[in-house]
Amino acid sequence: MQNLEERLAIKDDVMQRLEERLAKVELKQERSSLSIHGRHHSSRHSSNAHGHGEEHRRRRHHHHSHGESYQREQRHHQEAKPQVPFVKVPSFSGDSDPNVYLDWEAKCEQIFYVHEVNDDQKEKIASLEFIDYAMKWWHNIVKDIIYSKRPPMVSWDNLKECMRLRFVPPHFRKDLFLKLQRFQQGTLSVDAYFKELETLLLKVDMHESEEAMIARFVSGLRRDIQDVV
Repeated sequence: MQNLEERLAIKDDVMQRLEERLAKVELKQERSSLSIHGRHHSSRHSSNAHGHGEEHRRRRHHHHSHGESYQREQRHHQEAKPQVPFVKVPSFSGDSDPNVYLDWEAKCEQIFYVHEVNDDQKEKIASLEFIDYAMKWWHNIVKDIIYSKRPPMVSWDNLKECMRLRFVPPHFRKDLFLKLQRFQQGTLSVDAYFKELETLLLKVDMHESEEAMIARFVSGLRRDIQDVV
């Protein structure tokens, strides 16, 4: 009898343990299910958030790229069309005295050199300062270029050549050249003689080498100074 009671007690104990184990398994399964559901929801939410983030980044990148493209186009447009620098030269009215024109030309050369103006801008800057007759003369030159469909005057050297033909008469240039060939120091100081010689060379528009310039200078000195040199 005692053996039966012991066996029943053992059976009850085993059943109780089994029930507890089953309860733990069920609880574990329930927690696992909730965890999987939570991860799925979180993953879907993260995916949606990631998608929205990617879309936002794409839009921002597109906007940024569009802005950069616009800025590049603006820079290219500005580079393709160089602006005339703000450099002012003296006005020229077309005076009948050739020396006035030659002095104006020399002053322009000095200003262009100091401000390091590009060659393709010098003609534009100089022609902006034409007044009175010079402005009318230049207007006719431009009209003739347009109507005749000739290439535009785009260089400072071209403009100087054209202006010398108009404002420096042939006889004046001839007289300057003869004066240059015969020019001597005479009673001038060496410094004054050199300056006058250099001025004549500029007005005649002669571009001599340094050796030729020295030879011309020495040949015009007084004999007593030549012997010293």
